[in-house]
Amino acid sequence: MDFDLFWIITCAVGAPVVCAATAIIKLGRFRHEERMKMIEGGVILREPEKRANRYPALRNGLFMIGLALGVLIGLFMSPYIPEDEFGYEVFSVPMCALLMGGIGFVVYFFLSRKVQVKEEEEDKRLGRTSNE
Repeated sequence: MDFDLFWIITCAVGAPVVCAATAIIKLGRFRHEERMKMIEGGVILREPEKRANRYPALRNGLFMIGLALGVLIGLFMSPYIPEDEFGYEVFSVPMCALLMGGIGFVVYFFLSRKVQVKEEEEDKRLGRTSNE
């Protein structure tokens, strides 16, 4: 029985990690080859402008609040999850914590996007450009 649980976890975690790593490596190679061909063709490449994260405290705070709420929800749910031969009930707290942490990131995205749009409208109203 422990052997089966080992393979279930290995397949559930290992396979996506291997697939993601392979995709990242292939994408990196493809982008490198594409850029080299463009340079050989005489195209001058400009690096895309990267904007710094202006609200890291908001992001981290919402993530931590989400994790804490997830742990609390998982602890309250764990007595109501039936026990079975695989022991999935022990995953209720980590699953809820990760779910709520992810929801915290989504909330951060929408809040920061709303603030960004508001700042852009203010800049347009005042006649400022984004390079200032």
